[in-house]
Amino acid sequence: MAESTETPDEAIARMGYRTAPNGRRAEIGAARRAKSRNTIMAAAFDCYGRENGRFVRIEDICKSAGVARGTFYNHFGDLEALRYQLLEELTGEFDRAVHHMFGALENAAEQSAVAIRYYLHAAEKNRAWGWAMIHSSAPGHTFGEMVWHNALVTIRRGLDEGLFHIPTAEIGRDILMGSVASAMVSVTSGTTVSDYPEQISEHVLMAFGMSRAAARDVSRRPLPALPAIAHDTIVIASMPALGDISD
Repeated sequence: MAESTETPDEAIARMGYRTAPNGRRAEIGAARRAKSRNTIMAAAFDCYGRENGRFVRIEDICKSAGVARGTFYNHFGDLEALRYQLLEELTGEFDRAVHHMFGALENAAEQSAVAIRYYLHAAEKNRAWGWAMIHSSAPGHTFGEMVWHNALVTIRRGLDEGLFHIPTAEIGRDILMGSVASAMVSVTSGTTVSDYPEQISEHVLMAFGMSRAAARDVSRRPLPALPAIAHDTIVIASMPALGDISD
């Protein structure tokens, strides 16, 4: 059999997942080089990345960045536009790395479990990232539009494989995203036990109709290391790398 020349990005696109197109990533890369924009994004990360960062004003971000409101509006139309871009930067390469791992996993149940565990362990390791994810997600798609879409694709695959027993993929997506968002608050608050991500994964899969034994088995398998892109490609210069979150 001829060896596949398919790239990791092409493989996950074939499975129906979304990533930022190469051209778009180059465009974003050029925008990131704008010093004032990067300063504003770093300040936004700092403001939203606090436990009390739920309510952030443009004035707060401008003060933290040391820029005038006019400079803010040179880059972002409003606060919602900034939150959208912040989420894309917080999740884009991380989520892409998560989905690069999917081809090596057995099925949609294991893919769902691994994704849940990656996100929650990352928030546990880097609480500023976790709080920024939580606070910049509302209102709108939890963790960003791309993550919202990709979760739905995995759950649809689980239904097609006969692993999940729920009426629609949308119900499963809402169960998963709501559970992970709530669990991320608990994890970043420092009130959880070390295997809390595995417990959340287990109970989400049980909510999808899997037996407790099967859900537990899938959720307790060794967590593989993410590709380096997850913590090497950090858009916001002041944001700490997520580091190795594998077992």
